[in-house]
Amino acid sequence: MRLLVLNPNTSEAVSARLRSVLSAGLAQGEQLRVETAASGLPYIGDAAAMAVGARAANARLRDVMADGDLFDAVLLGCFADLDTTGLQAVAGRPAVSLLGASVRLAARAGQRWAVVTAGAGWRRLLPDMFATTVSEQAVPGALVSVRTFETQDPAIAGDPVRMQAEITGLAQLCADEDYADVVIVGGAGLGGLAPTAPVGRNRITVLDSVMCGLHIARELTNLGSQP
Repeated sequence: MRLLVLNPNTSEAVSARLRSVLSAGLAQGEQLRVETAASGLPYIGDAAAMAVGARAANARLRDVMADGDLFDAVLLGCFADLDTTGLQAVAGRPAVSLLGASVRLAARAGQRWAVVTAGAGWRRLLPDMFATTVSEQAVPGALVSVRTFETQDPAIAGDPVRMQAEITGLAQLCADEDYADVVIVGGAGLGGLAPTAPVGRNRITVLDSVMCGLHIARELTNLGSQP
C-alpha cells in the first residue's frame, strides 16, 4: 500500500507526529507520504475551521495528483470528517478520516464508545459527527461520552509523558464512570499517546485514532485490489 496522508491544518508538528506514528506501523513494502495543508489554519477546533480545513485538504490532494505521484489510499489526518467523500471522488481511490476509521474499529469492539481528546470544544462537536458517521457506515454503536483536556495546560504542555498520563487517567474514567465498551483517543496530534494496555475495572480496549486510520486504509486498499 502506498498511503497518502493529508494534514488539513498548517502545523508541521502535527504532520511530523503523523509521520512518526504511522511509519512505525507500516508493514514491509508499504510506503507513506504525509502532506501538510499549504494554506489555512494551524489548528482545527470549530465548524468554521473545519470548512477551511476541508478546502485545504482538497487543494493539497489536487496538488499531489498534479505532480503525478501515485498512491493507493488517502488518509485524512483529522479526527473529523472534512468531506472525506469529496476527497475520495477527487482521488478516485479509497479515502478515510481518522474519525471514520475509528468508528469502524470501535464498532467491532463494543457498542458504547467514549472519546478522549484535546480541546473542550470537541465535547459539543463530536456527538453530531459520530451520529452522522454511524448512520453513513450503518454500524452498531453510539458515542456515550467525550472527555477532554487542554494541551496548553502548563502542567502538561510540551511534555508527552505527562500528556500520556492525562490521557490514560481520562480513559479510565470513561471506562469506570461512563461505562464505555471502548475508548478512542482522537486526534492527529495525540497519535502514539494512547495507553497500549486495556483500562478500567473491566479492562476495556483503547484505540489510537491514527493507528485506526492506518488499519482501515490498509483494509480498503486490500479490498480494492481483490479481483
